[in-house]
Amino acid sequence: MLIDLTHTIVPDMPMAPGSEPLALAATGSLTRTGSRDTLLTLPSHTGTHMDAPAHLLREGSSLDVLPVSQFCGRAVVLDVTDLTGAAITADWLRAQNGLLHTADFVLFYTGWETRWGSGAYFAPGFSVPDEEGARYLVSCGLKGVGTDAWSVDAPDRPNRPVHRALLGGGLVILESLCLRKVAPRQAFQLIALPLKFENADGAPVRAVADFRDTSGKEMDQP
Repeated sequence: MLIDLTHTIVPDMPMAPGSEPLALAATGSLTRTGSRDTLLTLPSHTGTHMDAPAHLLREGSSLDVLPVSQFCGRAVVLDVTDLTGAAITADWLRAQNGLLHTADFVLFYTGWETRWGSGAYFAPGFSVPDEEGARYLVSCGLKGVGTDAWSVDAPDRPNRPVHRALLGGGLVILESLCLRKVAPRQAFQLIALPLKFENADGAPVRAVADFRDTSGKEMDQP
């Protein structure tokens, strides 16, 4: 079974504060030119997207130079809705039955996904790791960290310390994921392939949860 974890990009979708405008403009049609074509004008961090180390770090790698293996692996979803906006601490992460040490990606379900499509999505109040928690995630040898919220940092932290800790540790960051359908599940194969363009500081992704084993059979689901 494959589950899409990606929001659809639409012309009138709310954007993060300070973002450039989004536009999808038809440049061809079946009746006028014989084929449909669309001009996409969008920031690199639009919708369900991935942040590269180059997003904030002068010497950080861009997505186009990272190996494709960085974008797939075993993922666990941690439901943090009960934290009701409190920080995700290193102690809380250590208490998760060792799940993090068998994972390539840790994804946080905050419940903010239900606000998608409205300005309320960009309001504060979702749980994010604190700086010690971010450093602990780096120590777990992960490939990446993700969230269904629009940032892994609290909006009142403009210096983005969690971003800097994770990206500085060589991880990628996935934001605005759709995790509600997989939040009760402990593990699956995540595939999140970003657009490949030169010097990509970030890019939209098509993120998919794959519950099949390598033979194509359905994996056991918790």
